[in-house]
Formats: sequence, C-alpha cells, structure tokens
Amino acid sequence: MLPAGLHYEKLSGAAGQRTRALWEQIFTEDTKAFLTYYYREKIKDAQIHVLKDESGQIVSMVHANPYTVMLHGTRRKSYYIVGVATAPPYRHRGCMAFLLQKAVLQVKSEGCPFVFLMPADPAIYEPFGFKYGVRASVWERSAELRMLMETPVRTCLAAGGMAPEFALTAYTNADAGRLASYAADTFSRRYDTYCVHDEAYFDRLSRELASENGALYLLWKRGAGKRLCGYFCYACEQEEYLQEVIVEPEAGHLFIEKKNEDRMMFLMLEEGISCGRAYFPEEV
Repeated sequence: MLPAGLHYEKLSGAAGQRTRALWEQIFTEDTKAFLTYYYREKIKDAQIHVLKDESGQIVSMVHANPYTVMLHGTRRKSYYIVGVATAPPYRHRGCMAFLLQKAVLQVKSEGCPFVFLMPADPAIYEPFGFKYGVRASVWERSAELRMLMETPVRTCLAAGGMAPEFALTAYTNADAGRLASYAADTFSRRYDTYCVHDEAYFDRLSRELASENGALYLLWKRGAGKRLCGYFCYACEQEEYLQEVIVEPEAGHLFIEKKNEDRMMFLMLEEGISCGRAYFPEEV
C-alpha cells in the first residue's frame, strides 16, 4: 500500500540524477569521486523506484541495476538492488516495503529468474523472501603481494635481487578481451551461476575502482612465457580492501583470507531453479 501523503514514480536515464541528494544524505561513506562515477555510468540503464513528498522531494528510493548473468549455462538478465534508502522523517511508514515490491514486480515482468542484493542487515530483507546464496572471503595482502604492488621488477633487479615468481600489471583497455576470455573460462569451470564478465564489465569495473582510489590488477606467472594466472581489485578509501580475487591455486598464497562470510542474498522469481555454486562480486 502506498504510504499516506507520498507519491510513487519510476525514474530512468538522466532522471535518476534526482536521487543523488538522498544518496549523499544517507550513504555518507561514499566519496564524491565514486558518486560522480555512479551517477554518470550506472544510472544509464537502471530502474529507480522513488517516493516523493507533496513538494516533489524524493524521500525514499530503491535502485535496480541490470546485469547479465549465466545461470547453469544460459545467459539471463537479472537486477542488483542497491541504494535502498529512506530519509529519517519517513522511516517506519512502509516506504521500503512498497518500493521493493514495485522493483521486484518490474523485474519479474521482464522474465528475470532472480533479483539479488548485498544487505547491510539481512533481517531487513528476510521477510520479503530473500535468502543468502553466496559466501565470500574477506582478503588482505600478503607481504609478497605488497612487495609486488610497491616495488617494480626492474627496481628489484637493479638492487641485485632476484626477479619475483609473479608480476603485476594495472589494467588497460587493451586487456579487456584477454581478461574477459580468462574470466569466461574460469567461471564456467568453477561456478553454476555468475555475473557475465565481458569486456564492457571490466571497463566499467576499472573506472569504478579508479573512483575509489584503486585499480584492477592482472596477475602473471613469470617464466619462459608470461602467463595470465588471475586478477584482483584493490581500492583504498577510508581503508584498503581487496575484492574479486580470482586467481589460480598456484598464486593463492599471495592473498590472506581474514574470514569467510555470507555476502549476497537472492530472491528467486522462477519455481524450481537454484543458483547452485554461485559467484557475485560486490558491484553496484
């Protein structure tokens, strides 16, 4: 039921810019650089459901960002729910429940198999049928990885040291095709359900990381021929963090697992389907 005194609207394209003031009010941890990226890149295809007060000010919102997913070998469309926010004076009036219902009905009408989100508090979403479906590791850099990131190979050799077993390069647009091929092969072997990591995905990812004072790194095995053996994301805003650590077992020792935790929740919209082994990164 529509909360009393409020009006519903679905925004798309440039109209989504109207939600930035509420985002800045609620998600104070996000930097200006990230918001510039998000509102330039991500809202182009997003469906944004909002409630407005009598003056037309947006007081509650739910963003649904489209993703192409692979579900047991079949490409499908899905949506990632983010930006779930309500201005303090309008909380506990059913705003979020109303907008989530609108978002889910829209997604279901498009034939999507599920919708997914990363909750701040799972108790908020469990009453709507969302359930955890992905566990993920929280990583930190090993001493060796720190050295690789901070000391170029040529510097090590000039100082009389030995060349390290692995090498790093920061992502450039020229890497998109090779990295997309690596991801397609790796994910198809490891997972049943996952976001499609194509060239456009990696280009967007690199721009997002740049907005967070970070970068996308390719990991190479040195030797007779340099061989791609993984990639990872590094960013440092208030504190440093790693995400999307997708590497071959031989390079696993470069990353220290701090903990493994439930991460992504799913609401299944088709009967009889299961994600199985699933991988979904912390994208927005």
